[in-house]
Amino acid sequence: MEPRSAFDNLRSKDLVPSDDDDNSDNNSISKIATGANHSLVLFNSTDSVYGVGDNSRGQLLIESSETTSFERVNLDLRQGYRVVDVAAGWETSYFVQRHESVAIEDRGFISSPAETTTSQSDLLIAIGSNDFGALGIGSVDAPAAVAPTVKGKEKKSIPSSPQQHTLSFNHLLPSESTCLVTSIATGINHVVLILGIYSKHRPPSQLILGWGSCRHGQLGPVSSSTPKPSLRPPKSSQQPPYKPKQPSSKSNPSTPQPPAFIPTPTVLQVNNPSPVKRVAAGSQHTILLHEDGTLTTWGSNRKNQHPLAHPPRIIDVECTWNGTYLVTQPSPDKGGTNWNVLATGSGAKGQLGRAALSSSSAPSSSASSPAPALSSSDLLPVDLTLSDNPKIRKLACGSEHVLLLLGSETNGTTQLYVWGWNEHGNLGLNNNQDVFTPSHLPWTARGRIVDVWAGCGTSWLVVEEDD
Repeated sequence: MEPRSAFDNLRSKDLVPSDDDDNSDNNSISKIATGANHSLVLFNSTDSVYGVGDNSRGQLLIESSETTSFERVNLDLRQGYRVVDVAAGWETSYFVQRHESVAIEDRGFISSPAETTTSQSDLLIAIGSNDFGALGIGSVDAPAAVAPTVKGKEKKSIPSSPQQHTLSFNHLLPSESTCLVTSIATGINHVVLILGIYSKHRPPSQLILGWGSCRHGQLGPVSSSTPKPSLRPPKSSQQPPYKPKQPSSKSNPSTPQPPAFIPTPTVLQVNNPSPVKRVAAGSQHTILLHEDGTLTTWGSNRKNQHPLAHPPRIIDVECTWNGTYLVTQPSPDKGGTNWNVLATGSGAKGQLGRAALSSSSAPSSSASSPAPALSSSDLLPVDLTLSDNPKIRKLACGSEHVLLLLGSETNGTTQLYVWGWNEHGNLGLNNNQDVFTPSHLPWTARGRIVDVWAGCGTSWLVVEEDD
C-alpha cells in the first residue's frame, strides 16, 4: 500500500456556478463564512451564494433540515442590489447587499463616495436563529425546544417557514447620507460591523454598530440608551421559562452590569477617535484595529485574550474563540524584513503557535491528571522561522485553530502553515493530534493555494489550478 500524503484527508469541492453567467471572472470565490455546522460561499462580483450543512434554524433558506451538497441560497434581493459580503454566526447567516451603481474597489471599499445617494445605502439580510437577538430584529427567541428521538438523540426539525429579514441602517445616519458596510465580524452570537458614512456635504465618517450577545462586554461599554430586549419564549412546554442571569455576589451593585444581549443594531461607544479599519470577534471578546495602529479591546479577558501591548505596524487582527492574533509588517526604514504573527490568549490546544508545556516537556504526572494548559498574558510571536522571509498573504482563525498563508514576492509561490486544535483533522495533516507550533502543509497537487478560511473545526483552501 502506498503511504498516504499529508493532504489525503482534504476533500476537493468544485463550486463553479452554473453556466448561465458568461463572465468567467465571476467563478472566483470571494469569501467563505462558516457557522456551527453550516457554510456559505460567495462568488466574486455576483449575487451567487451557495450554502451547505445544517438548516435546522433556517440559516440556508432551503427546504430540508440539512444538505451535504452545496445549494444556492435563494435570497430575495432588492432590485438593483447584489451580495458583496457574507458572514455567519453560530446558527445565523448574514448577507451584505449593495446597489450596483456604487463604485467599489477590491474587498468592498467605496472609491467614489460623492457619487452615492441615501437611496443607495447598503442593506443587510439576516436569516436563521434569533437566539440572543442575533437577527437584529428587536426581539429575542429563547432557545427552541428539541424533541428527543427514541434513542435519546436530538431530532432536527425542518423550519416551517424560514424568513429573510432585511435590515436598514438609514435611521442611524445624519441626513442626506449614504452608508456602506465596509466590514462585518461575527462571534458565536454577536455581530460587529463598520458602517462607512458618506455625504456630498460632509467628509466621510463611520459608525461602529453591534448587536446580539453582550453579557461579557463584547459589544463595548454599557449604554444608557441600550434597548431592552423583548423575549418570546418557545411554544413548547418542554422548554423551561427564560430567567435572566443575576449579577454575581462578587460584582459591585453600583457598577452598571452589561445587558445579556442587544436585539437591534446599536451604535457602539468607541473612545478612540482614530477610525477603525478592522474588526475581529472571538467567542466572548472583540478587538478593533484603528488606523493609527492602536487597539480597542472589549469583552472577556479570562484567558488573556486582550493584548497588553500594541506593537507598531499592525496590519491585521484575527480572533479564535479565546485568542487574539496580530499581523505586523516589517519596517523598511529600519531595515526590517520579517513579517510577524503575535498571539495571546488560550493555548491549551496549541493555538498560540509556540512551544507549550506538554506531556513531553512537563514533569511526569499520573495518567488521571490533566495535561497542563498554556494560557499567556504575553503578546509573543508564534514559533515560525523562515529563511526566505515570504510575505504574509492571509491569516485565518477558526474556532481554536489557525491557518497562515505565505507568498513569495519573487515567483508567486505560496506556502501554508497550520497549528492549534486538530480533533477533527481540520489541519489537513492526516491525523487528529493538536499542533503546538506551526507545521508546514505540503502541497503537491495541481495548482497553488491562493486563499484560505477557517471555521468551527473546518478549514477551506482555495486552489487556483494551472492552465
